[in-house]
Amino acid sequence: MATNYSNRIGRVNARRSGTGVGITEALKGNVFASADDGMVFDSVAQGYQKKTKSKNFQYALVSMQEVDARYTSISYSEAERVAKQITVGHKRNGKDVAVELQGSLPLNVHLRRVSDVDMLVWPSHFYIFDIHGVAAPSFARSTSNAVSEITTLRSECCAVLRSAFPAAKIDDSGSKCITMSEGSLLREIDVVPSVLHRTATFQLTNQDEDRGVQIYDKKNAALLINFPFKVRALINAKDGRTVGGCKKAIRLLKNMKEDADTTISLSSFDIMSLVYAMPEGDLVHFSYFEGKIVASLQKWFFRLSWDEPYLRTLNSVDGSRKIVQSAADVAAVTQMSDELTRLLLLIAQELQPDVPTSFDAWRARVENEFLN
Repeated sequence: MATNYSNRIGRVNARRSGTGVGITEALKGNVFASADDGMVFDSVAQGYQKKTKSKNFQYALVSMQEVDARYTSISYSEAERVAKQITVGHKRNGKDVAVELQGSLPLNVHLRRVSDVDMLVWPSHFYIFDIHGVAAPSFARSTSNAVSEITTLRSECCAVLRSAFPAAKIDDSGSKCITMSEGSLLREIDVVPSVLHRTATFQLTNQDEDRGVQIYDKKNAALLINFPFKVRALINAKDGRTVGGCKKAIRLLKNMKEDADTTISLSSFDIMSLVYAMPEGDLVHFSYFEGKIVASLQKWFFRLSWDEPYLRTLNSVDGSRKIVQSAADVAAVTQMSDELTRLLLLIAQELQPDVPTSFDAWRARVENEFLN
């Protein structure tokens, strides 16, 4: 467990500013954004320094905020550059493919220098479909199969990417994706070969969010089905209903995981799912009472850590599986609960040294701190 999150404000500020230098050093050195992807002056972090003197609170508040627009814009530009080369390269070889982003970036819950760019690629000529869907009778059946299509596509993607980015490192050793880095790339990019899955729901609604994808885990020789577009739609909808509270909570947890002294084995998808399962009223907040997010997360994770049977009933965002599937998963949730409790206590004590020793008192003190 962290001894003091105030010692970590430099880490989160360093991630946000783009180098190993925190905001204090940036202010002293008068460092501004360079022409490429260098350090940026983080006005968000500076703003929260003025709103509260509590260093632990500053850590929590800054960790909730989205990455600066310039960094995000560059991430999208790099993704578009790679996607163009993939589509053009395959077209040159007489094959049409589709490319779409998934994961933290399009959800705007990515962390600077931590989250990579994650893109799906699938062949336009081949798809899987639910045979019981209303449109199934009109679909042509292929003589190929998903494993063969994904394996071939992966090999073709590697060839295209190595030709288009000769100075980059193209790592094909991953179980599910090709990882691109270095060379002219300003971001690490995961390219995930896949095939589109026209679900029964998609056949009924024709809504993009109802599509699925199948990916191939080559190390375990297993086909996996994912619903990234449904996840995106559901998280965005909950974030809208909670006035931004959902994504603030996700970003805070992801930063806390990154800064923990010991490894917390919760994936980004697990974190999103645990926040998605929270009561929406606990995430709704006024902008000048952002401490409610910290208090609500601590209360939620504390409950989960002490009620394992309930924890094991919770489904992932898309309903495809249970969030917790092993004792190790339970332990990870407990670790995060401990981190949140420590953070809450430290903030409450900084705001009010004589705060009563109780969870309710700590939550009330943090939740009701007015940030003007």
